[in-house]
Amino acid sequence: MRTRDLFVTCREASTLLSELVDGNLSIWQAFLVRCHLLFCPDCRAVLATLRALPRLAGGLEVPAPREAEAALDGALARISQHGTLRPWPATPVPAEAQALLEGQPDLPLAILAAAHQTVARNRGPVQDPYHLPEGLRGLLPPEHQWHWVEGPKGKRRTVLLEDPSQGQKLILAYSPVGARARAHRHLGSESILILAGTMNDQGLALTPGAWIHHPAGSVHAPEIREEACWCLIREEGGIAAATTIERLKLMRSPR
Repeated sequence: MRTRDLFVTCREASTLLSELVDGNLSIWQAFLVRCHLLFCPDCRAVLATLRALPRLAGGLEVPAPREAEAALDGALARISQHGTLRPWPATPVPAEAQALLEGQPDLPLAILAAAHQTVARNRGPVQDPYHLPEGLRGLLPPEHQWHWVEGPKGKRRTVLLEDPSQGQKLILAYSPVGARARAHRHLGSESILILAGTMNDQGLALTPGAWIHHPAGSVHAPEIREEACWCLIREEGGIAAATTIERLKLMRSPR
């Protein structure tokens, strides 16, 4: 037996912790997981959260331990770093977004669709420094009216268009390498068009021209690994922080 066969990684342990709690592991699997837990405080905190889930799911107001919340964030980051990314086709419009376009699309969605036609099919040049398709700027407010909001680790975004009556926004966002959003749930739908760079989202490697749509209620935690990313976002309804249960499900989802 090889020595390395006696050890499991955090990613491997995360897929087995719930089975350990339920008593579904073989004696050997349980031994390997417990050996890992001896040396990993983060996974011990995740295990403590899993054991608290019956009370959380039962509707009791029992907050998850703060160290467990931090451990979940750390585990999500480590697992995503080692996951295998699948390429996302650059040109198709997602079915959910296509259904919106076939109705009476709002202006933010119509502009995002026009940008997609140019970026995904390389039909024209883009304008630096924002990588917006040439000609699109004429549909937007002048640049001196853009209000940039700075985020952590160099992230920034500006709302280009907003319809207060309907709640839709068109946002231009920049994220540097290493940026990662905390897991969150969408209260309304969100469409993301990659203009430049790469975004990793739900096990997908999104490159320029990729359009991904998140329906209301979806939970994700996008990150930037390889190169800084510019994207155009149409969103409505805002977001809320993912619950402990939702983050655990996201951690265990295929990548």
